[in-house]
Amino acid sequence: MSDDHTVAGLQRHVAGVTVSHEHPFPVPPLPPQEPLTASLRDDWVRPLYMGLHQPQARACVARLALADDTVIARLLGQFDWRSRTAGAYLAALTERPAFTDQLGGLLLASEVCYAGSAYCLALVAFDTPASRDYLHRYLEHYLRQPQLHFEQAQAMAAILYLDDKNGTAEATRLAPAWADFAASRPGLTLDDACAVFVNDMAALRAMVVQR
Repeated sequence: MSDDHTVAGLQRHVAGVTVSHEHPFPVPPLPPQEPLTASLRDDWVRPLYMGLHQPQARACVARLALADDTVIARLLGQFDWRSRTAGAYLAALTERPAFTDQLGGLLLASEVCYAGSAYCLALVAFDTPASRDYLHRYLEHYLRQPQLHFEQAQAMAAILYLDDKNGTAEATRLAPAWADFAASRPGLTLDDACAVFVNDMAALRAMVVQR
């Protein structure tokens, strides 16, 4: 293997590409983005990528007015889980449902690890027919891919959260597929994923109120 291939492989791993897989979904259309500046990284990525429950994330509330569409698009357009996570959180915190297709497309493609939880959180925060449809499409495909241990539990927790909020029972029709998927992962419990999701949504709501 050449040094160039080794470097490229390492860069993809650092970006969050831990599993290569095929999927039937188009990659969402995001315009090419310039590399992150030190300012964007320090202002948004470092405070947010570890989650909204972190003190450094809550400190971002004072400057959320600076997180315009350009900032969010630039973060989502990076091929890196940390930047995309920060972009998804900012879209949710600033209530930008115009990013539904980008976030939903990134969730369906699942190119990098970890960021899927943030995509789910933002789609639930928008709570529109389009955002809910992306969650269902994700689960309808990935619950039938037991070899891929991605954000299936987080997406199911998102559906259950919406069911509780909206008085619906959408998770019922996904229950058989979830049971089959969970059987492939001993120790996986939906209760744990739901508890984490509820806490994350509470952190999001608290930050939105403080804006």
